[in-house]
Amino acid sequence: MAYRQYRGRRRRRSGWGLAFGALAAGALTFGVTWYLHVPIPVWIGSRNVGAVTVALPEPALPPPPPPRSPEALYAEANEAFGDGRWTEAADGYRRVLEVAPSFRQAHIRWSRALINQHRLTEATDRARHAVAVNPRSADARAALAVALDWSGQIEAAVQAGLEAVDLDPRSPAAIVALAEAYSDQYRLREADELLVQALDLAPDDPEVHRVVGVLRETRADYAGAVESYSRAIEVAPRWSYMYVGLGHALRVQGEYDEALAAFGRAVALSPTDARAEGGRGMVHLAREEYDHAAARFQRAIELDPSYATAYAQLAWIHYGRREYDRAEPLFAKAVELDRDGSRVAQYRHALGWIYVAARRPAEAREQFSHALVLNPGLQGARDGLALLQQGQAQGPRR
Repeated sequence: MAYRQYRGRRRRRSGWGLAFGALAAGALTFGVTWYLHVPIPVWIGSRNVGAVTVALPEPALPPPPPPRSPEALYAEANEAFGDGRWTEAADGYRRVLEVAPSFRQAHIRWSRALINQHRLTEATDRARHAVAVNPRSADARAALAVALDWSGQIEAAVQAGLEAVDLDPRSPAAIVALAEAYSDQYRLREADELLVQALDLAPDDPEVHRVVGVLRETRADYAGAVESYSRAIEVAPRWSYMYVGLGHALRVQGEYDEALAAFGRAVALSPTDARAEGGRGMVHLAREEYDHAAARFQRAIELDPSYATAYAQLAWIHYGRREYDRAEPLFAKAVELDRDGSRVAQYRHALGWIYVAARRPAEAREQFSHALVLNPGLQGARDGLALLQQGQAQGPRR
């Protein structure tokens, strides 16, 4: 009996199982039919589970930073300028003017940054623009005076310096710019008087001390020049071109190791400074290390293809070695680039003797004649013309 009762209870449970099984089968059949016939929404993707991709919403981008004010950009450029980072400073002033074209002082500072890089054509153009924007600014005309003076246009530099001082007789920048131009004209007493004023107005201005050094060099007071350049470096230790001035004064005194160290510091601060490389070349030239000198001058030309002095010094090395075919194009390039008439006279004089050696009398005569126009007292050019008139041809003279 107990056995039959157990079997009966088991049969009842099996009936419910059949019912649930039938329901499950029906649900599965409905699900498969729905899955096969109902379109799948695009967002679900492929029925191939391995190829399912879910398009996620794009992440929100952060809002753009607010535009920086011209004053903030100008302050940042001034910081780079004070630290001797001339390229960064010039770019900074350019950005200021892109935002605020009427920001007058940025034009002036941009031109000064270009001057300090010795990018003199650009600096002169920018300084002229600064004068046009700021016609009553002594500092704008002072920047123009310096750009003109450094590019060898001394008369124009004096004129711009005079105009700057007329606009503001107490502007240290104007006074110093005129003093440097006067020094290059050998108007030393006038330059000295101006620098006394400048030192009184701005005793800690590195440019004032630099130009005092220039004046002392012009007077052949090289020890005094070293002192002035060193003082300028104390005030502005990261201004590369101050070390170039110091290096030249040390070289003339025969302090070659110290000069190389000064030029090396300039290169470290401004690796693209062709003047510093040229200074190194001058030291090697003074030591009669001609191969080293030639390498330095060649490097200076690579850094600045408009650097007339490097072409000329490299030309003189080849000229002294009687490598006239190599010296000729270098002298010709120096004639094209240099704005200093006394130096150009020497280059033309050398070209004249090269043409004498090459039996090219017409070209030799032309070069000697041009040299004498620039420097009527140049005896070598007079000797060359006299030789040509006698119908003789001899080798080049130094």
